[in-house]
Amino acid sequence: MGASYPTKILLAFRSGGICAFPGCAKPLVYTAIVGDDTAVGEAAHIAGEKPAAARYDATMTDAQRDHVDNLIYMCEGDHTVIDKVPADWPTANLLALKATHEEKASAAIAEAFSDVAFPELQHAVAWVSSQPPATVSGPNFDLLPPEEKIKKNDLSNGSRHTIAAGLSSRTTVADFVAAETQLDPDFPDKLKSGFLAEYFRLRHQGHKGNELFELMCAFSQRGLKSQGDRTAGLAVLIYLFEICDVFEK
Repeated sequence: MGASYPTKILLAFRSGGICAFPGCAKPLVYTAIVGDDTAVGEAAHIAGEKPAAARYDATMTDAQRDHVDNLIYMCEGDHTVIDKVPADWPTANLLALKATHEEKASAAIAEAFSDVAFPELQHAVAWVSSQPPATVSGPNFDLLPPEEKIKKNDLSNGSRHTIAAGLSSRTTVADFVAAETQLDPDFPDKLKSGFLAEYFRLRHQGHKGNELFELMCAFSQRGLKSQGDRTAGLAVLIYLFEICDVFEK
């Protein structure tokens, strides 16, 4: 069956868009000449997808094989290596490699929040200029505080850590939004409507909780390559997490 598209998006986000193979660290985003940039990494199965595949485990279900926990993000060449030479890359080694790589990607995000500034934020929300104005409801003074949203949606400690780190940039993001509003009065509504449209689209598809949050994180980073720009995208999402009615229902 193979991993679903949302699962591949989750994997790419958790991996920081970088190949997990030791010594590779290749950014796996193709810079498009026309249209949006494209993620080109591969969701490599740790325990093989089919009986003849490397590291196949007959005790697993198809859903378990295609789950993000059984996938590691790699470039095409390194994906081939781990499958062609499985003796060098047993399941335990790949699970340990995946954990280390994803922990490093998460740590890099947390560290980069302190450096978020206007230039990175401008890159992260460049798409807003082409976002059509939309009618967005006024401030909702009954919004849940972030901690209650985290509990209500049963978000993981990893998501909690990302949100807590991102909230440290709230003042910078708020100042940036205020500055942009001086140039374009519709900017706040465009920004909110763009994120809310994606949020409700994902909810309609059945995503919820931690998966929904991470897919929104990936959305906030789409087309962004540098760690600074990617973290700025997250900072904007987390700013909206606090002030908008996402994760309320």
